[in-house]
Order: sequence, then structure tokens, then C-alpha cells
Amino acid sequence: MRKFFLITFFVFVSSYAQEITFSGEAKPAGIIIAKGENITSATLNKQKLLIDKDGTFIFGFDSEAKGKFILRVKQKKQKEKVFTYVIEEKEYEKQSLSIPKKFVNPPKRFLKQINREAAKMKNARAKMAGVKTAYYNEGFVLPVDSVRITAEFGGQRILNGKKKKDHNGIDFGGNEGDSVYAITDGIVRIAGEKFYYNGNFVLLDHGQGLSSVYLHMSKLHVKNNQIVKKGELLGEIGSTGRSTGPHLHLGIQWFKKRIDPANVLNINLEQSSN
Repeated sequence: MRKFFLITFFVFVSSYAQEITFSGEAKPAGIIIAKGENITSATLNKQKLLIDKDGTFIFGFDSEAKGKFILRVKQKKQKEKVFTYVIEEKEYEKQSLSIPKKFVNPPKRFLKQINREAAKMKNARAKMAGVKTAYYNEGFVLPVDSVRITAEFGGQRILNGKKKKDHNGIDFGGNEGDSVYAITDGIVRIAGEKFYYNGNFVLLDHGQGLSSVYLHMSKLHVKNNQIVKKGELLGEIGSTGRSTGPHLHLGIQWFKKRIDPANVLNINLEQSSN
């Protein structure tokens, strides 16, 4: 039987708590989910936020976020409410890996494939940008049955001695064939196979710019445009694409901002890392 986990967020209480509720934490790579009645608009540092018909909206902070962020919320027949978040910069540890040379400096014969796959990802994310429905409203569950973190979010990747981009997700260790689940409700925007870097993977749209991606799977159990529910089987752990062994890479984004899955799933990294 599939085991579900209760995901708990930090709750911020303010003088407006009876009208607008907030869950989450304002920090680098964090997200906050808000809900209120009769909300007509909301902006974060002038970025217009998408609002569900029930008054739910979400906003996040990139891994390199720092400084002051101003949230402005307008409700019918009420004065504009202003919330201020001050975020301190976070430093991440470096991660060194040895992988096949072709994944550090791809041979020219693979460049067309890589560019084609990048364009497909870009187009899929563009379609997600205007979705107002908060599919994530049902809450979140873990994507695997057993939590064993093999690589945390945010560390700069040093591949074969060369500095690369920061690690933009969490790696869950596992055995080939272990089940991979949707962390919350969503729409399958891409069920991709044999991508150069991602291998076999699934990109889910959770609404309002929130998305999750599940990489390196050995087998997929969903198709493009399929609607999935929280905890539904997406595929099986594998080692396809740029991978050093069987594991699941889970990435979460709010639009282009990289979110730490541990902040969404409330994972205690000190207890789960190996």
C-alpha cells in the first residue's frame, strides 16, 4: 500500500491572519503558499502573481535570493495589504563527481539533440506560465517510499574537476525499479525518453508557475498531457541520461526560480542524508 506523508509548513502569523493565511518560509530556494478571500491581485516586487478562484496563490525565492521582497495584496473593498520579507544570502557546499567525459563536454554529434531537447523544455515551461489553477492545493507527498538523500540542493557541481552549474534539485538514492510518485496533483507536460542529460523523465505542471521534474528513470508509467494525482505512480528509478548510478533527481521550480525540494517536502536532511 502506498504510504502518504503529512507535509507540514511553517506558518507565519500576522495582523491579517484571519483574512490571508501564509504557509512556507521566506528564504533562498523557499516557497510560500497564501490564501485569502476576495483577492483581486497580488504582486511580489512588481511581479504579478497568479490567483486561483478560491484565493490561493504561490510565490517563491531563487536559490541566490537576498535582500528585501515586498508582497502587495489587494482585496475587494479593503485597503492594500503590504508584507515585507528580508532574505539573507545562503552559501552552499561544493559537490565533486566523476562522470563519463561525454556528459561534461558532449561530442559535436550530440549538440543538435541537446539543443532540440532544451527547446522542448523551454516550450513546455512557456505553456505553464499562465495556468491560474492551484493543482498543488491537495498538499505534497514524498516522491519515493524510502528517503535516502545522496545529493542535496544548491551545491556547485564540479564534474571531472571542472566547475559546472549548481545542483538544482535533490537526489534520492534507490534501486533500479523502485517506484517514483507525483509529489502533488498536476499535468504531465513532458514524458520524455532517452534525453541526453535527463534520460527518461517526467515534467509536471502544478499550476501558477510551480513545476516538478523527475529525472533518470528506467521506465515511465505516464504519457504527455495526462492528469495525475498526488502519490500517483510516474515511473521507476533508474540511471538514464547523465547519471552515476540508480537514483531519482527531483527538481522543483517556480517559473524560472529554483526551489529546494526539501523546503517543499519538509525533509530533515540531517536525518535522511547518506
